[in-house]
Order: sequence, then structure tokens, then C-alpha cells
Amino acid sequence: MGGLSKNQKKIMELLQIKPDMTTKEIAELIFGRLVSYKSKEYASVHRSLLSLERLGYIQRVQVQLRWRLATKKKAEGAPKITE
Repeated sequence: MGGLSKNQKKIMELLQIKPDMTTKEIAELIFGRLVSYKSKEYASVHRSLLSLERLGYIQRVQVQLRWRLATKKKAEGAPKITE
């Protein structure tokens, strides 16, 4: 996953383990505590999610409520995930 931030890499790892998560769930797992919707932690994770979506790694489900790894067809043009 070259070129991705630490948060983005962690998000990708979390979505591989549990493929359908909300932004809040992801933020709470990354930061290890409860996170409110207006917190800087939530905003940081949301920005990372939007960036990963633009890169084609993930897709929104249910109008921004949940995120999952992109399907193979959509991910074909996306950069390869390597460690």
C-alpha cells in the first residue's frame, strides 16, 4: 500500500477483516476509544475514506453511512495494494 497514510493503511486492514463498517466504527477502532461525530478524529478518518474512495480502493454503501472495499470491476483501474 505504498503512498497511503498510516490511517489509510489501517482503514484498508480493518475493511479486509470486517468488510462493511461505518465511519464512526472505523474511527473508534483506529483511535481505540469512543469518537463523536464532530471530533477531529472522526473528521480525519472521513477525509481518509474520501481519499481512498477517489483512488478506487473503497466504495460508499448506503449514502456515506458505510464503506467497503471496492469490487473487482471498479478496482481494476485502481493502484495495486502492496505492503
